[in-house]
Amino acid sequence: MIYRDFRLWCPAVAIALLMWAALNPQIKVQKDTYNLMIVIDITQSMNAQDYHVDNQPADRLSFVKAALKEVLAELPCDSKIGLGLFSTKNIFLLFEPLELCAHYAAIDESLAKIDWRMAWAADSHIARGIYTSLSDIQKLESKPGLVFFTDGQQTPKSAKEPFFQMEAGKTPGLIVGTGNLESVPVPRLDNQNQQIGFWQISEAEGRRRANTDITGNYLTAVQEPYLQRLAVITGLSYHHLEDADKLLSALKASSLLQKQPVNYPFAWMLAAVSLLLLLTPFAVNRLAQKP
Repeated sequence: MIYRDFRLWCPAVAIALLMWAALNPQIKVQKDTYNLMIVIDITQSMNAQDYHVDNQPADRLSFVKAALKEVLAELPCDSKIGLGLFSTKNIFLLFEPLELCAHYAAIDESLAKIDWRMAWAADSHIARGIYTSLSDIQKLESKPGLVFFTDGQQTPKSAKEPFFQMEAGKTPGLIVGTGNLESVPVPRLDNQNQQIGFWQISEAEGRRRANTDITGNYLTAVQEPYLQRLAVITGLSYHHLEDADKLLSALKASSLLQKQPVNYPFAWMLAAVSLLLLLTPFAVNRLAQKP
């Protein structure tokens, strides 16, 4: 009697579990994820070529985009990614953080299309840009952390640094210093992105000084001590961009990696148990028939 009941209730329970699985049930679990607003400096010093991509000379902006493409491919699903641009004193948010896997194609395409010609002004006030980024993203409902890519090249160099009036460390984040420690000239590009020379000191800085006889190429290098100081002021971490693997390690080591409650679907577990229950009576029957 028990054996016959066993053969009846196994399929019944299996059907019930399959009906439950069809509803796509989910439970809340803690998972390591990221919630990031990535802001990229698109001022013209980011066109300086002091990196390599595929064994070819690459400008800073292209290297940032290539490194981010690799990093995003390694981040876990349920992470959220937003993109923004920095120029002059402000940032422009392309979009607020979106779930990475569901919107990967859109995020990847938006990253690929970022271009220095999107800049709305030529000046670059680094401290104000970082401070503004922190202020703006704190207003977002999702409260993301900040990853700010810049070479730290302030133009004009004589610009007065503002006071940081927020709570240091309230927003987690990472300042990513972009470029080589050795100075290189800044290419001058036309509207078709073709190089037509190099920016001269007199063009970039001379018009702002009493002495307008300064000559020579305008040089740029990652302003690491300056960016490290801004990181201390704001409570952010600092990382010098060398390659995608080290950038990913820096993200993992920072406070940006957080455990977040996410919905975990377990319909596949119910389906597996259902299959097991359906097969069990046949297996028991075969075993019972053996001498």
